[in-house]
Amino acid sequence: GIQTRSGRLLIPCDHIVEVTKESYSHVIYSDDGGATWKIGGQPEAGMNECQIVELGGGALMLNMRNAAKKHTRAVSRSRDGGLNWSPLEWDAALVEPICQASLIAEGKDLYFSNPASTRREKMTVKHSSDGGKTWKTSRELHAGPAAYSCLSPVGKRDLGCLYECGEAGPYERIVFARFAKRWLTA
Repeated sequence: GIQTRSGRLLIPCDHIVEVTKESYSHVIYSDDGGATWKIGGQPEAGMNECQIVELGGGALMLNMRNAAKKHTRAVSRSRDGGLNWSPLEWDAALVEPICQASLIAEGKDLYFSNPASTRREKMTVKHSSDGGKTWKTSRELHAGPAAYSCLSPVGKRDLGCLYECGEAGPYERIVFARFAKRWLTA
């Protein structure tokens, strides 16, 4: 989850409607430091395993695993703190094998990691300096089988990516890669 500049705590979540079996991404939020929580809005059906970042100007972006099997990440934006979300957009630059991904924001920079393929392989980290409109640079961390990942800042100059990978299958080991941001932004 994240804490916005206004102080709101936001946790990206997903759920399945019992009757219809449709999956949705949504957020829960707290405006009192986590003492109480409320359910925010949800984009349209077919999404799950989402990540959230705050963009410039306070807008939020939800980046979602596409359970509808389109092999691209879905994106939705909110300008009211996560209560309402824009219609889904498909980010053709973020190819996916229907897999969890990681997204973090540091100032104007966004960093994204996932298996950048229609199969669970090619663990890749991407960088955007324009709020996710374009992903100008990317670096492959592991060419073979790979699955879930989690990005994190490591000090002021580095990032870390914890991810599943292997040689014969994506779940053989968990690896932590540390790299300089400039390696990705150069």
